[in-house]
Amino acid sequence: MFDMFGLPRDRTVDRREVVAMYAEPCRRLLEQLRVAAIANRTTFALEARIIRPDGTPRWVRIKAGTKVENGRAVTLYGLKQDITAERQQWARLRHLTDYDPLTGLADRMHFQAVFFDRSVASDLCAPPGALALFAVDNLAEINRRWGYAAGDACLIAFARRLLSAGDGGAFTARLGGGEFAMLLDGAGKTPHLEPGPSERFSHLGDPVLWNGVSIPLGISIGIVFMRRFHGHEAEAIYARADLARQVARRQAGRSPRIVSATFEGGKQVAVGSAPSAGAPAGAAGVGMPSLSPREMEALRHISRGRTIDEIAHEMAVSPHTVRNFIRRIYQKMEVDTRVEAVQRAYRNGLL
Repeated sequence: MFDMFGLPRDRTVDRREVVAMYAEPCRRLLEQLRVAAIANRTTFALEARIIRPDGTPRWVRIKAGTKVENGRAVTLYGLKQDITAERQQWARLRHLTDYDPLTGLADRMHFQAVFFDRSVASDLCAPPGALALFAVDNLAEINRRWGYAAGDACLIAFARRLLSAGDGGAFTARLGGGEFAMLLDGAGKTPHLEPGPSERFSHLGDPVLWNGVSIPLGISIGIVFMRRFHGHEAEAIYARADLARQVARRQAGRSPRIVSATFEGGKQVAVGSAPSAGAPAGAAGVGMPSLSPREMEALRHISRGRTIDEIAHEMAVSPHTVRNFIRRIYQKMEVDTRVEAVQRAYRNGLL
């Protein structure tokens, strides 16, 4: 035990000295669990991070119980175990499963958990203030002209530029191929991009030097600023950002090409280059199959991230009927997911 906490064995130790080694969140939780166990005559378990006197971080697992006499807790006893190696192994395994092996950024599944599911709170402490989607539009051309090794080198270089643009306060992911995403929190840790994202991202389109060859990058960026973030609107926000990126890709001009917008609880207000500028006047709905009024109502609820039960309640129908609406929407729009349906609806002016 002395060795675990980095203390000399030849002197008495004050408990307060040991408790002070616990990281603040772990220390608060430890005290809460300890008090509750004594009061309720129960057991508790905890994994906690400590910083030893020499500055070495360690992880310990604590299992404790209470000895009870005459209905009163008289002794707290238990076990402490050094699990630093175990935690490091799990961290390595998680990195293999959650991170892209080429760029070192989070992968698509990790992005899904953080943004859509909001199930990995440690990666994004505050609600996001902006979602930016990026694409290396000429990746296929780079692979064809200079080879896949050159393409990989460009992706690695681009990932490093994204990390520098995020200033360490952004969650950055590679979604696959030449597509990337960045979440910037709304708590002020990362300087806000609005209204001048062009300056922050201006270096992303610089050529990449590979084996003495200067390889140009064609970069398109779609950004959505969120006044407020509600997890149920994540799909609509993503669809809006993806549409902005597609409009940026069609624009002429020097790389990177950027289109940005603001999302306010289901209403989108254009910022900077208007996303609608990439579509011909009067093109909304061209080639779009007609939806019934009830299907349109269901589609609007889908764009706001409502669940099937919530849509059923709003429309005063059964969940089975809502599923039929969604199935017909997918069939008519020739899509497979909610995100694709919302994307096509935005693109054709239905939302």
